[in-house]
Amino acid sequence: MTPFRLLSFVLGLTLFCSYAHAIDCARSSSVVENTLCSVPQLVWLDSVLNDSYHNRIREIPQRIEQNMADWRKSRDLCTSPSCLRRAYLEGISTLYSASRPFDWQGEWWNSTASNGNGGQIIIYSVAEWGFRLDATLWGGVYRTSFSGESRKFYGLGFVDQIAWGGKCALLLIPREDGSIDVSSDSSGNCRLLMPGGIAIDGTYVRSTSDPRPAQTLLSLGIFPDKQLDDRFRSLAGEDYVNYVATANSVVYGKDIDGLGASVLNLSVKGMANRKSAIIMYTPDGKIWAMRVRPDKQQGVKISYLTTEQESQFLPKTLSTWRELFIDE
Repeated sequence: MTPFRLLSFVLGLTLFCSYAHAIDCARSSSVVENTLCSVPQLVWLDSVLNDSYHNRIREIPQRIEQNMADWRKSRDLCTSPSCLRRAYLEGISTLYSASRPFDWQGEWWNSTASNGNGGQIIIYSVAEWGFRLDATLWGGVYRTSFSGESRKFYGLGFVDQIAWGGKCALLLIPREDGSIDVSSDSSGNCRLLMPGGIAIDGTYVRSTSDPRPAQTLLSLGIFPDKQLDDRFRSLAGEDYVNYVATANSVVYGKDIDGLGASVLNLSVKGMANRKSAIIMYTPDGKIWAMRVRPDKQQGVKISYLTTEQESQFLPKTLSTWRELFIDE
């Protein structure tokens, strides 16, 4: 990085701290700040602006600097919540140059949702003032659908009219590459629409089907290298895809055997008592794994596999995990 570019970057970060710090409601002092903190939706929009500026200042610091300095002066002239909302929407639009023409119509898929989660938005009836949308979201065993009406503000799509949605609000930001960034009201107003931790947030791309590539235990970070992933794939056979499907939620566990092994607990959100798995592997390539799945008698079946088939040793880590699913 040249000295000039480094100086521009540092100045940009300095201006970022000055002009786009997220509101700290515990220390709000001005009338504008007090008004922001009294309206949860404005606190959310302030957070979106802050995150957006944090991203954009690294890309185009020279243009963003003056724009946001002018924006803050304009925002501080507001004397009502409605004025502040429009000011924040204008500020976010300025950051992304969102006022340019954009083709909203079509079927959009969340390309950044994690394994076992997803979202599809269909946008239609596009007019100069706004458009309608139908959204379908899922996460684990949870699934939800809703419809809403979006109004356009400075090229952004702002949705706060959702059937049975209460005060839930969504912000749709058109990007230069033709994708749409979607953010939902982080103050909790969308929880009734999105149970079980379902989220609509993410980057959406136009497609007639889910564009995400098939996941593997390697791409999900469960195995550290392809060699170990291939070994487990060979060991599990057709059951490999079921382990991938179970990896909706993944957390590290404890190696209570003291083998220096990595332990990962996998589960499906909303059904962890009937759809779970555990994978344990050592640095030298030894693998043990169990998977729990529902059976036809409303109970569960537990399958076991290991590379150490000639040994009768069952790690205590796995036997202790198995006891969680066995009725006395």
